[in-house]
Amino acid sequence: MSSRVVKWLLLASLFLLVFPVVASASTARVEGMAIQGDYIKDYTNIYTYLSNICCVGNLVYGELGNTAFSSSAPAAFGDRAVGVVLGNLWDGRIGTWALHMREETAQLGQGDDSSTPGAGFGGMDPNVNLNQSFDLMWGKKFGTTSLGLDLSRAYGRLERSPLDLKSDVLLITGFDDITTFLSDDPNFFRNVIGFGGGLGFELSPKTTVEASFLYQSRTFEWTDATTGASYKNDGPTTYQIAARFFWQWQPNVMVVPVFKYYSFDLSTKGDTTFNVATTGNPVNDQSLKGWQAGLAGNWTLGSNDLFVLGFTFANNKAESTPRGELTSSITESITPQFFAALETHVNSWLTLRMGANKGVFYSQKLVTAGTEVQKASGSPFQMSLGAGLKLSTLQVDATLSQQFPHNMPYFISGESTANMFPKVSATYAF
Repeated sequence: MSSRVVKWLLLASLFLLVFPVVASASTARVEGMAIQGDYIKDYTNIYTYLSNICCVGNLVYGELGNTAFSSSAPAAFGDRAVGVVLGNLWDGRIGTWALHMREETAQLGQGDDSSTPGAGFGGMDPNVNLNQSFDLMWGKKFGTTSLGLDLSRAYGRLERSPLDLKSDVLLITGFDDITTFLSDDPNFFRNVIGFGGGLGFELSPKTTVEASFLYQSRTFEWTDATTGASYKNDGPTTYQIAARFFWQWQPNVMVVPVFKYYSFDLSTKGDTTFNVATTGNPVNDQSLKGWQAGLAGNWTLGSNDLFVLGFTFANNKAESTPRGELTSSITESITPQFFAALETHVNSWLTLRMGANKGVFYSQKLVTAGTEVQKASGSPFQMSLGAGLKLSTLQVDATLSQQFPHNMPYFISGESTANMFPKVSATYAF
């Protein structure tokens, strides 16, 4: 037997043993297709479209880590989580319940910290921290109407006594790494208490509409124990409005229109120097707002493969008005972004995925005091690869390193493929 055949047999064995991903659902599945989860059916939709919690069945999932973790993660693998969705308690008479326990606070309406609520580089949630306390969901189906509710909390507190102020000895509660926390602006490490509600309506056997509203109060405060000067939020309100339709146009084609609007108030009072002179001064008005509207088609190919093709228009605007200064803003426009993804079941246990998005007409514009200072235009391209493995009732999903198709594992090519599976998720449905 040739050495090449032996290598490919060894590679097949590797797939059976360690190759992650599934055909049904997880954050890694969606990220491996380089599209937003709004445009496909997946259990991770429950974080935005809360009424979906009634429709995903019973499951336990694990977010097993992300090597491309955010700056808030101190460990080699960040963004880990375990969650459960139970719809069979007391035969479902009290509805469906879900509990999510995360290492990091997820982005608004998302299942983890690496997914984003909106399109574009500015369509991200600026709040990142390690202080997610709990995320509790409930939902119930009433005939053709579904209702979903959410309550979430993320809390951390940093304390230092007056005696330790000069010696820089710190007492800390709620943070794993003080260096990480102090290296960034606490404006982006806010405490969070959130509420959400969603409704789903089956308008006909071929049409379903889902809408949701997410609200979060985000606060922070740093106070100098000696002078009493503080640096704190001056606007806690964050919210998102989302709606989408599922229309079965053809037996093998599902059409999905999506609309979202989100707003993050990042205003602050005082400054990080704890200068007494700044106490009580006018606030720094800061915000990040965005919207998107798009349309996608989901084609069922063969027996169970999926092809997604669509486009989205989006706009994100970050605006700041510091004390005594004129307003400046950065506006990101996408008119539109195209995206496409393929998910194919190679066999009963292996699924492969690939997807990409392209900002066809894309621009960023910097404006200060009403004058356009700079504008950049282009067509940014992003691509992702993913794979899945089904082990009996356990499904494991992963995104793939972009080097993998070229290098394969080291014993195949002799070339290193760093972080072969950047993100891994596992789902157990029952």
